[in-house]
Formats: sequence, structure tokens, C-alpha cells
Amino acid sequence: MRGYADASKHQKDDERFNPEAASLPYRFTELVERSAPGARPLLEKRLIVPYSGMAAMAELRDYDSLERNCSAWIQPLLQHFTEERGATTVKIAASQALKSLAQSLLNRVVVNYLLTGRAPRVGELRFLPRGKAPWIELFLDPRIMPEEVDFDPDKGPSELFQLSITIENIVNVLHAELGRRKTPKPVFFSSVALAILSPLMVARRHGAHPQEVAALMRRLLPALGKDINSGVVWRQRLVDGRTEYAPRRKACCLKYALPDKPHLCSTCSRRPETLFFEKVPALGGHDTADGR
Repeated sequence: MRGYADASKHQKDDERFNPEAASLPYRFTELVERSAPGARPLLEKRLIVPYSGMAAMAELRDYDSLERNCSAWIQPLLQHFTEERGATTVKIAASQALKSLAQSLLNRVVVNYLLTGRAPRVGELRFLPRGKAPWIELFLDPRIMPEEVDFDPDKGPSELFQLSITIENIVNVLHAELGRRKTPKPVFFSSVALAILSPLMVARRHGAHPQEVAALMRRLLPALGKDINSGVVWRQRLVDGRTEYAPRRKACCLKYALPDKPHLCSTCSRRPETLFFEKVPALGGHDTADGR
């Protein structure tokens, strides 16, 4: 596969190149390199790679298997939030299960698009159920050789469109099992939207200017459909004659209702202050071991 470095060079060499009109991966890579270099190692941990463990090769499942077996795969996660984390209702357990799976699946699909310039296709993805976090791991089909994967920014539908197709397929499965009567629609799509924006939040936590990050967020979400775009409400403020934006969840995920998390998330719709507006020191204190 041609790396994104080749594609960005192609853009830079164009005499008519306009950074504001450049692809999202180019703008994201440039932002990270310029303002948040500490974010890149953490984001690279999220890249979807081929599975290399021969012992478990037969356990890898394709998208059709995800559709057929997702209910059974999710049950241990629902039990975990009910029995071990103290979720007192199905709604709370389902909402937290959704957040966990959206981070382990959608988050990583977006990282691949932003760091390589190419969105993984549904047919290239392989899923591996686990009995513990992250519950469902995501890999690329190990039989696909990199040189067999076509990537040419000058041909075919845009990679952003391909990204929307892959995300839509995964979201459909999650909605069938954790949406509908378990997680209300505003809560469901707020969690989906925030998982998709997570790589951009990492850039902000590592020094990128909030308004540069918000500009990329506001370009990404509308391309992924009305429901996902509706999961975020944009707070606004006027500073020196310009409007600044900050993402907030449309609906609270009820994480604060868990006994060990008696606080509101930084983007929670219930929180009175909007923390996103302020630039933070490049510390990245919220990141987990695998970079989420």
C-alpha cells in the first residue's frame, strides 16, 4: 500500500495546493507534526494491523460473523458493567458497553484513515472476541499483503466516503445489539460520535490548538451521516470578533452513575463549563495503555 507520505507529497507538489482544502489526513498529520508530536506514538498504537499469532488464527471472524455473533460476544461485557462496575440498570450497562466497543472499533478505523490516508474496507477487517477488555479486538485480514491493497488518491470514491461506509456497517451492528430499547438514540450516537472524534481529542490533549482541532472535527462528522453528526452539539463563544467552537455530547452516557466514576466527563452535556475551549499542557494524562 502506498503510504500517506506519498499522497501528502503529491498534494504539496501541486502548485495550486491549498491547506484549507486539503484532505483530512493531510491536515491532521500536519497538525500533529507541528503542534502535538507526542500524540503520534499513542495514535500509532491504535492502528489496525494484520494478526500475527498463528495459534488464534482460526478464531478471527469476518464482518458477517460479527453480525451473527455480536449478541453473544457482548453479553460478557454487559455482565461486567452490571456485576463488577455496579451498573444498576440495563440502560447504564448498555451505554457503557457501547462506549467501550465504539472506542475499540470505530476509534481505530478512524485512526487508520487519519494516519495512512486510507480507510479500511469492511471486507479487510477481522474481529476477535475476548472475555476481557477490549472485548472485541480488531485486525486486518492477515492474508492480504500490503502490496495488494490499492490506494491512489486520484482514483475512485474518496477515502472519506469509504470511511463512512465502514463506520456505517459497524454502527449498524452495534445499534442492533445496544441501541433501540437499550440505549436511547441521542445517547447512542453521542457515544459513537465521541469515539470517532477521540483521535482528534488526543491531539488536543498533546498540545494542538483547540480551534484547529475543532475545525477538523467539524469537517469529519458531517461526512459520516446525519445521525452521527447529531451526536455532538457545538458550544460557541465569541473571542476578538471570531467564533470559537467546542464539542459536547448531545446526551449523557450516565458513566457518572457507576460507583467508581462519580464525576461528569469533560464533554458531558450535564457539565456546566466547557473545558474544550482552553488549550491544555501537552501531557496526555487521559490516555490508556493502548493509546485510547
